[in-house]
Amino acid sequence: MAVKKINEIYTDYFQKSKVFLYPLLDIKKGSSVTPIETYVTWGDISVQDNKLICLYYVRDDEEFLHYEEKFLLKNPLFKEYRELDENKAVYIFDLSGYSEDFLHFVNGKYSKFSQKLKDKIRDSYGATSANYTYIKSYLYPEDYFSTYANLLSTTDNDVSNMYTLLSEVGELCSKPDLEKEHLKLSVKSLDLKKL
Repeated sequence: MAVKKINEIYTDYFQKSKVFLYPLLDIKKGSSVTPIETYVTWGDISVQDNKLICLYYVRDDEEFLHYEEKFLLKNPLFKEYRELDENKAVYIFDLSGYSEDFLHFVNGKYSKFSQKLKDKIRDSYGATSANYTYIKSYLYPEDYFSTYANLLSTTDNDVSNMYTLLSEVGELCSKPDLEKEHLKLSVKSLDLKKL
């Protein structure tokens, strides 16, 4: 299968914790069970805590219960479970063992990730997937400065200046928007009237 080439700049915001941190959990793609979204802050959890918060719909079918047991609750990085309103729950994972990578994530320095994390991201997406082509350009930007310079330049004369600018910046993907990477749901409240 041919690897997709980058023919346009990806401009929409995507949940960066899901792309760059979720692979640390070693959960391979392909399951029908996936998080609704992932976050790095919530309530009293700040970015300094190095946590990944995964939001899931609460389900009681066998497929989900097997997935929950094997990949979430028995995950070596798993720390806490909390039920939320609206039939949702969060599974919180401690990424303190990857604190340097986490700091690079917060600062948008994806090219500075450890090789171990880069390998996990590649393995999670598959080296030949269309999405991985973009992700690879974020992890190894020096290999893509020329491609992006051509795409971002309005004239052929601008390509050299754009290449210089991109190599000075050193990254091809924006920093995570910490407002969008913040979970805004609250813990399930008990209905005391029914107790």
